[in-house]
Amino acid sequence: MKEFFATSARQWALTVICALLATPLAMLLTATSSALAPASAAGPPVASPPVDGRLLKGFDPPAQPWGSGHRGVDLAAEVGDPVRTVTAGVVTVAGPVAGTGVVVVQMADGRRTTHQPVTARVEVGQAVAAGQIIATVAAGNHCSRSCLHWGLIHGRDYQDPMSLLSGGGGGPVRLYPADHRPRLLPAIPAAGDIGLPMAIGAGQPGTLSRPVDGPVSSLFGMRRHPVTGVWKLHDGVDLASPCGTPIRAAATGRVVFSGYQPAWGHRVVVDHGVLSGVRVRTTYNHLSGPGAATGSVVLRGQPVGRVGSTGYSTGCHLHLGMERDGRLVDPLRHLS
Repeated sequence: MKEFFATSARQWALTVICALLATPLAMLLTATSSALAPASAAGPPVASPPVDGRLLKGFDPPAQPWGSGHRGVDLAAEVGDPVRTVTAGVVTVAGPVAGTGVVVVQMADGRRTTHQPVTARVEVGQAVAAGQIIATVAAGNHCSRSCLHWGLIHGRDYQDPMSLLSGGGGGPVRLYPADHRPRLLPAIPAAGDIGLPMAIGAGQPGTLSRPVDGPVSSLFGMRRHPVTGVWKLHDGVDLASPCGTPIRAAATGRVVFSGYQPAWGHRVVVDHGVLSGVRVRTTYNHLSGPGAATGSVVLRGQPVGRVGSTGYSTGCHLHLGMERDGRLVDPLRHLS
């Protein structure tokens, strides 16, 4: 009898211990499963389309370039609805083309997105960021009902713009059901307020990204030129940096000059469009060799050239200049 009770006591104790250990283990597994479930269900991030309506007609290019077909997609939209650019870039067309309002945004890789029929809210040369309002839907007879025709072009080749919504990876694209109602959108800002989100308040500190990390070796202002000995305005700021260091665009824009000038050596001038009512340009001088080509679009942080010592220079550095409405200003006050 004593052996029976001893055996039963041991079994009972073992059962209690197992139960106590199983409870926290089950809680841990439940918490882990709960934490992993949202991540697996969320999927890859998908960009928002230019308007919030459903797809009316998909991309159906012709077999031959001259044939008939649908070279873009039609998205349901009402006249006056805001149109947003899906990608960052620079506006190359903003106005009527063959009687239809069109806005074209060129990306850094050379591709262009087209939006029609629209009333432009931006101007040619303006840098825009992904998600920024660039136009409003205008009346047109392209669709049986009011719509936005959205296109994507690379050179002369038409591509499916819906591929931009999944990051160009050809994955699933989020479409809206037929009974979807557009969400409320913020009011369209005045024309002078449209610009890069990071550049709102242009003319204030922090507007531009620093092109190189080197220290300041010469400030903006009057000085005696180290090469010519002439007392004159030093119309930029010198940032000391080793030759060959990549120089990155201070903001998104279009290259309007890329070449060699005796004093500046190899230089690149980038037009950033109108930021808060002021046209802004930055110049990158004394490059080691030719920089980004004239006409190319560069995004904030994209290389435009490399540090050198060409032209009237005494050593490797970047001479960074800045113009506001054509007037030279101290770029150091506008660097983040």
